[in-house]
Amino acid sequence: MLLRVEGGETTTKPRKLNNMHVSRLPEMALFKTTLVQSSDGEGENLEQFTVTYAGPSSSLPPTTITIPFVPDTEKLEMVDVVMYNSPTRAYDMGAEYNSWFSAQFGYDVVLAYIGNMRRPVLGSLWPSAAESAVTSAARSVSRYLSSYLPSSLVAKGDEWRPPGITFADIAMFLVVTEESLAETSSRLPEGMEMDIRKFRPNIVLSGAEGAWHEDLWGQINIENKDGVEVELALTANCARCASINIDYSTGKQAEGETGIMLKKLMSDRRVDKGNKYNPIFGRYGYLGKGAGSNISIGDDVSVVKRLEEPATFGMLYPTPLHCMPGG
Repeated sequence: MLLRVEGGETTTKPRKLNNMHVSRLPEMALFKTTLVQSSDGEGENLEQFTVTYAGPSSSLPPTTITIPFVPDTEKLEMVDVVMYNSPTRAYDMGAEYNSWFSAQFGYDVVLAYIGNMRRPVLGSLWPSAAESAVTSAARSVSRYLSSYLPSSLVAKGDEWRPPGITFADIAMFLVVTEESLAETSSRLPEGMEMDIRKFRPNIVLSGAEGAWHEDLWGQINIENKDGVEVELALTANCARCASINIDYSTGKQAEGETGIMLKKLMSDRRVDKGNKYNPIFGRYGYLGKGAGSNISIGDDVSVVKRLEEPATFGMLYPTPLHCMPGG
């Protein structure tokens, strides 16, 4: 996660690290990530990724940095991060990476690595907090993640606690459908399509009965190519913010019709009483049975649980959230 440095040695204010989100800092859209495959070309051991900054000026060539997925943290300092009221500690990746990002942004930035730490899942978002139908998921996921999580977040005797989340906003996954994307694109002039990247989903499904049917999905199962079913409990809606109005080529609000997409969705997509001022696109999901298995493009997906009425966002926050982009 990127953190903006405010105050510090050159000012009278103490140093403060503020979370960076594309909705408030649209220039973040100019950074593109690419996975680097292992030397054998199989892609099973992804040890690093690259970040490329493509500035708005075409006269400047893109600049790239390579970052390890699992850096050596022995000599790294720790920082505190609170994301949507869910706190954790993280590692400050140090001068090599911070200086590169700071040079591109034009202000001081810290790259934070969460390592083995995790943020707690708040409110009723964790499946077992909402209903007992997916209680077994907590046990399955806790066993799978126990080697990665602090002891406070995993099993103690017969008590199973929800595993934490990383910097992926408020859930492990964000699921959307191509049918809803097509309906969104229909609000644009003929020949224009909505860029799916602006919704930042982890999983894009096709074959839904129609647009917005996922609003009533409570759980989906994904059958992978080995015949293993992977469960995803869908417990909350994703409320959208101004980030979907950004032009990814300029790092600024888009001009014309694509720059008012949030407004276009406001008319009929404010369907969550817990987030009544924001339009809904996509569902937040938590991994249950099948944790540790692979899924890939082309796997069959079935809706195994449907809701009688749309979900109401109910996290334990003092005020409603107005910007909750996906992971």
